[in-house]
Amino acid sequence: MKNKDKAFHETWTTSSGRQCNALNLPHPFRALCLGKPNVGKGVVIKNLILRQKPYFEEIYCIHPDGRYTEEWKDVDAIMLSDIPPPDQFEGKVKTLVILDDLELQNLGREQSAYLDRLYGYCSTHKNISVICANQDFFSIPSIIRRCSNLFVLWKSHDLDSMNFIAKKVGLTKEEFRYLFRHFINKKRDSLWIDLTDNTPYPLRKNGFTLIERTENNNFDL
Repeated sequence: MKNKDKAFHETWTTSSGRQCNALNLPHPFRALCLGKPNVGKGVVIKNLILRQKPYFEEIYCIHPDGRYTEEWKDVDAIMLSDIPPPDQFEGKVKTLVILDDLELQNLGREQSAYLDRLYGYCSTHKNISVICANQDFFSIPSIIRRCSNLFVLWKSHDLDSMNFIAKKVGLTKEEFRYLFRHFINKKRDSLWIDLTDNTPYPLRKNGFTLIERTENNNFDL
């Protein structure tokens, strides 16, 4: 039976069967962008915003310095310093919430509860896509790791962290290291792992370049 709360859910193809742009992720999505400072996480997020069709009608950015940063001014984001409670979102318009470099391990009980509801309920029932940008995979709460369907990853020297991510996204640690060794070898290169249902772009480099398995079970561009 159809859930009336989810009438706004998009798919990878349009009503005419035309495949969508590779960065036009079906709404609502939950993306996790992980990388060191200055690798381009903000650029990736803005590209995802610009390629949404139809566009987001409301964008919120939750930032530890939300009152002063101007990084998200060009996308008309409403800046917040705390995660709102679920009843703050009416669910009437297509909405994006960005969690930008928050100290997620240090959230108080109330903020942790709001984070759980944002990912576990609001995103799928109240018309909200969520993007979390952070530097450390181990600081990401389990609710975000469990609910995210797009992972955008930059190379890290922390092998333990990378092995942990590999397991989460369905790759072996050997496959994960192979991908970073052969394809993701520049500072701003990123590996995109898309777990969305029926995605035509499950594995890609820098958003657009598809990475496919070869006959000998390796990968190739």
